[in-house]
Amino acid sequence: MGFEKIVSQDKAVKLLKGTLITKRIPSAFLFTGEPYIGKTTVALTYAKALNCLEAEGDCCDVCQSCKKIELGIHPDVKVISAEKDTISISSVREVEEFVFLSRLEAKYKVVIIRESHKMNLAAANALLKTLEEPPQNTVLILTCENISKLPEPVVSRCFKVNFNPLSNPAIKKLFPEEQNSLVFKLAMGRPGIIKSMNIIETVEEIKNIIQKKEKVNTFKDNEEAKWWIDLLTVFLRDAICQKLLDSSCKILPNNLKIKEEVTLEKLYTIYDELQNIRKNIDLNLNKSIVLNYTEEILRRVYA
Repeated sequence: MGFEKIVSQDKAVKLLKGTLITKRIPSAFLFTGEPYIGKTTVALTYAKALNCLEAEGDCCDVCQSCKKIELGIHPDVKVISAEKDTISISSVREVEEFVFLSRLEAKYKVVIIRESHKMNLAAANALLKTLEEPPQNTVLILTCENISKLPEPVVSRCFKVNFNPLSNPAIKKLFPEEQNSLVFKLAMGRPGIIKSMNIIETVEEIKNIIQKKEKVNTFKDNEEAKWWIDLLTVFLRDAICQKLLDSSCKILPNNLKIKEEVTLEKLYTIYDELQNIRKNIDLNLNKSIVLNYTEEILRRVYA
């Protein structure tokens, strides 16, 4: 995927292409923005562009280098992801060992550390050594939801690139085969959600939980937990619309009945509770407890 195929991230793409055109390549980047909005995709595109055998300032997607990076088998490009929602010091030691080995094929060695805010303190401190004295022709790309979740010394050594949620029309360009407009609304500007989850099925699961027809398994990771809470806030938003006797502003096509004793004030309080849980998900809250508690919250609202 060349830069021309990156949708609705014009400012980020312009910054990255500028470094390629001027050949002033920072040794470390920090890509910030919500989960599922394409930070890793752009990081891989940049890795391809750095090492493309055919194109200048972009990638061709057809040369051996581009193909190997796309398939995840390039010997000079490494992607690090969290395990059990943590990036440990052992993963960072892997990075250190990798970057100080000689390049085999590429012009630039590239390491992409996904969800870098999940590094524990020991891992972040270990990474600092590499950021302070990076090997020549080596680029580290850290992706992160929020700069404040990373230690300041790590942030200060990176070239920052911000990514924004996509508009519904922009997401529709990426998924022209998807005909259900509700999918785009509930993706909330994050195209990766459409790729990785069945949104409509999840909405039905939530309805069944409210009606005590089924129980959902625990979340795969923190990002899935956050999206679950985002969906629950859509249910709450619709409940508020019902209370205001304005069904025209509802998003979800459901006929769930709100308990008579539930007031608008209570709905606003529950909304604040959910936002507080979402804010603290990355503190490694027990996901089973989070799931059970959010189920209980829903049942406070609906009959």
